[in-house]
Amino acid sequence: MLSFLKNILGKTPTPEDVKKQVQEESVLPAADTDVSEKAPEQKETESKAAGVTTSLSLHESWEKRLTTQEKYALSFMAQELPPLQEGNISLAGISLVPHEDGVQVTAFLRNGTNRPLRLGEMPLVVLFGDQQLFTRQTFDLGELGEIPPFAARPWTFVFKREYFLQVNVLLTNWKIAFELAQKKLVLPQQLELEESWIKALTDEQKQSLIELAKRLPPLKEGEVNIQSVQLRRAEDGALHAMLLIRNGSTQSLSIEKLPLALYDAAGDKVAEGLFELGGLTVNANTSKPWMFIYPKESVLKDDADFSRWKVGVPQG
Repeated sequence: MLSFLKNILGKTPTPEDVKKQVQEESVLPAADTDVSEKAPEQKETESKAAGVTTSLSLHESWEKRLTTQEKYALSFMAQELPPLQEGNISLAGISLVPHEDGVQVTAFLRNGTNRPLRLGEMPLVVLFGDQQLFTRQTFDLGELGEIPPFAARPWTFVFKREYFLQVNVLLTNWKIAFELAQKKLVLPQQLELEESWIKALTDEQKQSLIELAKRLPPLKEGEVNIQSVQLRRAEDGALHAMLLIRNGSTQSLSIEKLPLALYDAAGDKVAEGLFELGGLTVNANTSKPWMFIYPKESVLKDDADFSRWKVGVPQG
């Protein structure tokens, strides 16, 4: 039995039971999906303003394993969800519980269009507290099958531990959401990670970056700077410099090329390079870590003192 159903089984459920169970919805306008091109004209404005209710639609795998009582409870929950503006789809989280691989989130995927809905791969996120990003993972929503018009289909999503962006946090006031529906998804202290970094970094490394971002002085409005984080020499003699690119402006920053020189404790230039970043994006008011590798042949000083070091735009 789905664990969250025990809260409303064994008694006559009420709308208040549903309100306590269901989290804030993430709404994605149909214009942001490929269903918008196929949908016929919507109903009159009055009908759209009032919204539509959604009835329960179960995947055949759920039909087989749920009891009659469980189906009734889910049907009641689906019908008591807040009205959904016609033409939109949404995710309404119901339950978040520990799982052996991470956390398991159960949610209703709601179809507010007047046509059957089938989605493909989409990135979903879990937020907590004040819209802080806990985890991000791509799921194949095609596994849910075709969802009828004005229907709500329950599904479980397992967010794997390797994708967690936070550790040792209290997941209160949580929300599952379409990434497309969120205007800005950043970690506390405005730290942002690429998906490849999310997978590659350990929990300790992620936490260290969060703590570093917390300690750094705030940027002035419009200021952009680069913070040195970690430096190591590889076996092949190359120097690997992890840097934090900080964007204090109100506009996203796209970086195609970046000339950077590496200086040691004596202030001597140790290495220099022009890095091709291919339009690396650092969102407004966020910081993003990135690894810059100076090949051995670009190293100008072999006996450099790296007890202190920094990078900057080459001078002369």
